Amino acid sequence: MVDSNDSAVTAIEIDRNAQADETGIQFLKNIDPEELRLCFFRDQLVTVSEDGSAVGEFTASVERVTEAGKKLVLIHASSHGKVDGTPMGTTITTYLQPESLEVLRQEHIEFVKLPGHELEKKTEMDRDMENGDLVIKRMVTKGNEIRKSKHRFTAKQTAGFVTEGSNLLLQRLMIRQGLNTEISFITLDSEAGYLVKASYRPLPERSQTVVTKEIQVSGIERRVASVHDVPYTWQSFFMPDGHLTLRIQVGSPAIVTLEKVPRLIQREIVEPKPVFEKKKLIWEEDMEMNSRFLQRKEELKAGHEKYLREHPDATALIADFFQFLLLRRPDDVVGFAADFFSSFSSSFPEAPAYQHSGTTAPNAES
Repeated sequence: MVDSNDSAVTAIEIDRNAQADETGIQFLKNIDPEELRLCFFRDQLVTVSEDGSAVGEFTASVERVTEAGKKLVLIHASSHGKVDGTPMGTTITTYLQPESLEVLRQEHIEFVKLPGHELEKKTEMDRDMENGDLVIKRMVTKGNEIRKSKHRFTAKQTAGFVTEGSNLLLQRLMIRQGLNTEISFITLDSEAGYLVKASYRPLPERSQTVVTKEIQVSGIERRVASVHDVPYTWQSFFMPDGHLTLRIQVGSPAIVTLEKVPRLIQREIVEPKPVFEKKKLIWEEDMEMNSRFLQRKEELKAGHEKYLREHPDATALIADFFQFLLLRRPDDVVGFAADFFSSFSSSFPEAPAYQHSGTTAPNAES
């Protein structure tokens, strides 16, 4: 199962690992894209010791990123502080598929800087995109001692798999979409290298005072099984939009709590666009349009009359044309007009006058 020299990868037997419940798998398959979008925000809280003093801070952000043309969900969380004067902290960076929250890769680093006994645990997860396997590498550095391990789980084994990073987003979605009963997934017991149960159940609503403001919060209890130890249990409380307000790890002397109430994020209600009945336009009955028509008509009429006054030859030419037209009364009016006006152009060859008249004028003298 584990190769301390990191030279081989051995698959864990499926019957020795937990499996997610069907309810958990279906929850991941039915993520509401709009609810997911409303989970993209940042939480910022403080870590408080038993005596009420601030000993650290906790931040968690969820955002959409684009990588190699693909849209992914990026989760970044960090917890830093001091316990009895000893610096310690955790940093998590997780990339997920937005449709199913499938983990593509994650880096999880934990450290304790106790002088002479420094400890760092680094766990890396990477999804093999060819076959869907999840490869997990773990390195524990304790002083000068380094221990490495490597595990591979198939895509079937990791159905319903939730990491420490994706858990942060998952709980926001549970609050927004509603969690009415216990639901189970699987996660990694990194110490033993096995897949174990991770169950979530709703907690009763309660009130929480933040500075001087009292707010109503909903809770989720997360319980993670352990191969060699008692289960780990967290109780987390949230505002209706998924903002974390309080997190308690059972057995830990410190809690994570909210210092300032954030603005509530709500789903936008898009009102339908008004539909106006299309009415038939009768411009003659519209006073404004009728007035504009008459004004434009007078402008055109004045312009035409001005042009003809300035060009009396145009009036004479048209009068001559109509006089000959009425005298000849041709059947082919267009041809007759072509013959008549072509005689005024130097670019046309000479032709018999009125060859398209077709008839002689009545009462014409021979």
